Amino acid sequence: MGPEADRFQGGAKPLISGRYIQIVLFRLALAVTALLVAARAGHEQKSTLPAWPLAALFAATAAALAIWPLLVPGRNRSLVTYTLSSAFFIAGMFLLPPAALTAVICFAVILSDLFRGVRSYRIVFNLSASLVAYVAPALLFSLGPRQSEIMFHPAARAGLELMIAASSVLLYLLLRSVALRLEHGADTPRWGAFEGPTLVESIYGLVLSVSILVLTRIHPALLAIVYVELMITAWFVRRFRMVVVELRREADGPRRRLKQLGTRATDAKQQAEAEKEESRYPWRRARKSG
Repeated sequence: MGPEADRFQGGAKPLISGRYIQIVLFRLALAVTALLVAARAGHEQKSTLPAWPLAALFAATAAALAIWPLLVPGRNRSLVTYTLSSAFFIAGMFLLPPAALTAVICFAVILSDLFRGVRSYRIVFNLSASLVAYVAPALLFSLGPRQSEIMFHPAARAGLELMIAASSVLLYLLLRSVALRLEHGADTPRWGAFEGPTLVESIYGLVLSVSILVLTRIHPALLAIVYVELMITAWFVRRFRMVVVELRREADGPRRRLKQLGTRATDAKQQAEAEKEESRYPWRRARKSG
């Protein structure tokens, strides 16, 4: 047994075991909290509006946006995915009763993760984090539709709703940052989930949720405008991706041609050296032919 085995027995193994226990305890506590939140939402009976058709529409749309995300060209010839399903979760906090919102989140998260082949423990984490981040504030602040819902709200109430929505987004990013820290340790990015595509995705979902909320309060039929916006965005991103891929291909063209020319020159040089060697020693050619 060398020094690596001694290091594994002395220092690395307890650290790995301790981190594994922390991950299990964190995910278990989050799952239990999500179960309590879902149970409390199921017993909430403050709203009697027929919100289930709208809930079914939100669930189907959120699942579709998670299954087919936006693919945007990123650095180092990579494709970055952006999912806008959180916009319907945020809007559902103010437009749906807690029970319907819980059903929307469960359907969208489970269906999309199963379709993409996500592992079971990650499905549980995604579902738990979404329930805690979006359903818990709706219960805490008694959100949801009301019989006396008016078309235009005062600026103070609109600002308060925006702050609640932003707090839900921050809570979700915080839960993801803690999970990243526990899983990757020192290799975790400095700002966790508060940077890069995850932050842009959350901000875009928050902005889109405002459009969904305002248009639905005016009339649910105006949600068609939101779907038109989503289709235009998807078309624009697709065209942008095609243009970027074509530009990268054109940029790599001269480099690829130089590589081919270099390969041909090397092959020609090797063939010339082989012919020269055979002409210098003709008995080798006779041996090969014999």
